[in-house]
Amino acid sequence: MCIRDRWWILTHRNYANPGISLYNETTSTIELELDLPENLESPHALEFDGESLWVGGDGQNESIYQLNPENGAIISEIKNIKTEGIALLNEYLFYSKDKTIIKIERKGTLVEEISTKNSSYKIPDIAIDGNNLYYLRYSEKEPVIKLGLSNKKESKISLAESTGTYCLTISNDEIITINPFNEIIHFDQKTGEFISNNPTIIKGWITAISPYVIE
Repeated sequence: MCIRDRWWILTHRNYANPGISLYNETTSTIELELDLPENLESPHALEFDGESLWVGGDGQNESIYQLNPENGAIISEIKNIKTEGIALLNEYLFYSKDKTIIKIERKGTLVEEISTKNSSYKIPDIAIDGNNLYYLRYSEKEPVIKLGLSNKKESKISLAESTGTYCLTISNDEIITINPFNEIIHFDQKTGEFISNNPTIIKGWITAISPYVIE
């Protein structure tokens, strides 16, 4: 179950206040701050499965790290993966690689490579809800693509009042993004209609957001 308005937020190492924060959107407070893995060069990808945080990066020789959400300790590492987006579904982990979605087992074994039809340049973030994967592309009018994991059918989602959409997650029937001003933007998942725009107190460059989930 996703807890409404509580988020794990990733900020890049090369800017102000790098790390992973547990952020309460309702109270505009940071409830917990975690350090990044020492060897994570360019942090861009984050997901929380209710038990562990998963974080990855876009630098050279990167890994995907499984972290303890209480103290940031490394639980496991999947080496040699460069990515800007991570999503989890059951025992599988999905990550973006240029214009492709890669599906692997959580220990790193390759399961499937999914080619995308509507991506541009490279995919900056992904999210999964049910049997659908959502990915971002560089487009102001239709930045989100919905991809069926079973039939691989893609459809475009227009987001009203979308400005510089970079991060993506799905929570409580909403598409959640972050704009360049570090504001959390809520859109209706089905229609893309604008719901709300909430500034954060997060400094630096936010590169990923994931719902706080409890099993």
